[in-house]
Amino acid sequence: MPNAIEPKTSWLNLPNLLTGLRFLLVPVILSLILTDRVGWQVLGTVLFILAALTDHLDGRIARQRRQVTQFGKFADPLADKLLTLSVFVAIALRREFTAVATYIALWVAIIAVREIGITVLRIWALAKGTPVATSLWGKAKTTVQLITIITTLALLNLRQAARDLPASAAYYPGDQIVIAAVHVLIFGCMILTVVSGAIYLIKNLSDPRRAGEFS
Repeated sequence: MPNAIEPKTSWLNLPNLLTGLRFLLVPVILSLILTDRVGWQVLGTVLFILAALTDHLDGRIARQRRQVTQFGKFADPLADKLLTLSVFVAIALRREFTAVATYIALWVAIIAVREIGITVLRIWALAKGTPVATSLWGKAKTTVQLITIITTLALLNLRQAARDLPASAAYYPGDQIVIAAVHVLIFGCMILTVVSGAIYLIKNLSDPRRAGEFS
């Protein structure tokens, strides 16, 4: 008796829909966090957090339901990088950081080069059939990036609230402290991002078969 053919997993499933939702949320989040109204900025921050959660959920659901697809393997990291890098760029463009704009723009540019470069290598690894997994360094990098973005957005929300709602001004630590804190956060995030990328390249050069493991 011939073996039953295992049905192919359709690309149209919940994990891929969550990935697609993350793509759609990017312009919405950017438009909200770049406004001058605290309510819209807070909504943008909340949507960013929800979008970041979908990055965790879509992979988990795909594995649990055995709905891992080639489309998902390709689109999921792209949606993740587009979301984080777009918000990093939006933060660098905020007028609050004029005094350190050159430095923040440089740190964000380095993060972007690393993320885009490693993502291209991961896609190349997928095309060659190399299994792709995320290392502890990659997970730490992603976690620190999310913490950096969410903390920065929260501080900017507090700053806007101090201007829109005078009663909240007593809770705002001041522009100098906020600018210094964000500068340190993004710089530290850049260092970890570069270190994790260097580890990826070293592992890849020593064993090309593991090219997908260290993002």
